[in-house]
Amino acid sequence: MKKIIVTIDAIIYNEHALEYAIGIARRSGGMVLGVFLHDMSYIYADLPGIFDLVPVEYNNIIKKQHEDHEKLELNLKLFNERCNQENIKHKAHFHDGTDIVNFLVNESVFADILILDEHMSFTNAGAHQLSNFIVDVLEDAHCPVLVVPGKFELVDNVFLCYDGTPSSVHAIKMYSYLFPEWNEKPTTLVTFNSTSSNHLSSSENIKDLLHQHFSNLIFDVEHEKRAANAVLSFFKLYQENAFVVMGAYGRSQFSRLLKKSLANTIIKEIKVPVFITHE
Repeated sequence: MKKIIVTIDAIIYNEHALEYAIGIARRSGGMVLGVFLHDMSYIYADLPGIFDLVPVEYNNIIKKQHEDHEKLELNLKLFNERCNQENIKHKAHFHDGTDIVNFLVNESVFADILILDEHMSFTNAGAHQLSNFIVDVLEDAHCPVLVVPGKFELVDNVFLCYDGTPSSVHAIKMYSYLFPEWNEKPTTLVTFNSTSSNHLSSSENIKDLLHQHFSNLIFDVEHEKRAANAVLSFFKLYQENAFVVMGAYGRSQFSRLLKKSLANTIIKEIKVPVFITHE
């Protein structure tokens, strides 16, 4: 059994992330916790200070709060109805304020996995970049994070991104622990070399580990001088019904920039579920 957090914008409901959460809960017999977030800072940032408010502005705030409450009630109803329809154990937490990232990160301490919709943003993020909200959660979450696209798809093929670092190995292990029922799915360990070598870092060790967890395993070494180009071209070729596993942002500044770039490329350009976790 697993505790699965699905993050939901309290005002703009997205059912696709919930479908991924329900799928995991159905297979594992776990519980879905819907965390409904209402970010007050972005909604009221442009309003004047409380002592400068005129009656009309104050009335507008009250009206907006009333409208938001009605949307929350409707979205909570949709969440409960969908979980009940699938006979999934569930509950909901609601938080409004200016500290939504901290609240979600604290919730992640007590979860097995956290699911985010790739479009989730409380600011006007660019179409080709992850929102600050998602980046902040990925950096600080205390459990694995699954970032999912805006459309639910069944998973037929799993790709394990491996670069020889402890972070990439840890992500693979966490995936195997959380999704043991997928051990027979076609699974590819893919690594991207900047040379023409087919060398796989710590080859014997990683193969020994993977063969204990996956029964339908392929090893694929791709060659490309620029890693981001290799990732983009590779996953565009194999993106249909795919699921990608990769290590979280590293601790060095260079590693953070590189991993952010790769994660951004996969999530925003390839449109597949991406499983990311810290070491």
